[in-house]
Amino acid sequence: SGNEYSIDPIKEGAVEYLVKPVNKKELEEAFNRIENFINRKMKNLLIIEDDDNSRVAMRKLIGNGDVKCYEASTGKDAIKAYQENYFDCIVLDIGLPDMSGFELIYELEKTKGQTMPPIIIYTGKELTREENAELQKYAESIIIKGVKSEERLLDETALFLHRTISKLPEGKQKIINNLYDKEAIFQKKKVLLVDDDMRNVFALSKILKDRGMEVFKADNGKTALISLDVQQDMDIVLMDIMMPEMDGYETMRRIRTEKRYDRLPIIALTAKAMKDDRQKCIDAGANDYISKPVDVERLLSLMRVWLSR
Repeated sequence: SGNEYSIDPIKEGAVEYLVKPVNKKELEEAFNRIENFINRKMKNLLIIEDDDNSRVAMRKLIGNGDVKCYEASTGKDAIKAYQENYFDCIVLDIGLPDMSGFELIYELEKTKGQTMPPIIIYTGKELTREENAELQKYAESIIIKGVKSEERLLDETALFLHRTISKLPEGKQKIINNLYDKEAIFQKKKVLLVDDDMRNVFALSKILKDRGMEVFKADNGKTALISLDVQQDMDIVLMDIMMPEMDGYETMRRIRTEKRYDRLPIIALTAKAMKDDRQKCIDAGANDYISKPVDVERLLSLMRVWLSR
């Protein structure tokens, strides 16, 4: 991978990645890690959760012949387990008795000799936008406990543990398959599409309308703010960044100044694909980011995630 792109390969399910330029030693080490991963039939999962019943439920949900579950009820126990074992994935509830999930992640990052595995935040805590933005720097996925959260947890761990869905027990296959009534989530949802390029607006509008969404349009930030005032039950916003009069960054900052929009999902769309762009979008108020030209399937996938929260 070149370092100019903002996509996180681990979030996409990659086992390993390198940033160009790379030397022969780095390539050999990466191939050794990949070979080790492939040859290990048993994958290790660390479940960090202070509630005994929740830990048991997660172990039963995820555990099978190809996954060994380690459990920790405190941050201290989690650090000890992490230092003594190699883990392929971590499931973390951020509400621990002895330290916050944020503090625990910072401590785990200090552990030498290990590359941080994918982290899935699985919590019943309602996150503020600031907490969500901070967690996105470290976690590959954030799941709020609620409707279909168990299905999502099984699906996400299958991705990061590189499990083949067709090889899971039939009951678990059914759980994951039931999660993906892919089009139902869009039905009758209201989306505000903010973009000054009418070609993009036309193309995306058709795609979203075909999936049963009600599409509202704005060609600049000022118009977008007016649209939100008029239509206060908007479900999601797709926000272009480069626009006249008021750009996407400023528009998102203004939206987030109003408490009623704290939980309104905003996905930023930008023609740039620089490494810092995603963080700039998150800092301005976006929940997620995708670069243009828009990969429609990836955009729809992001929308499914945020509409289901």
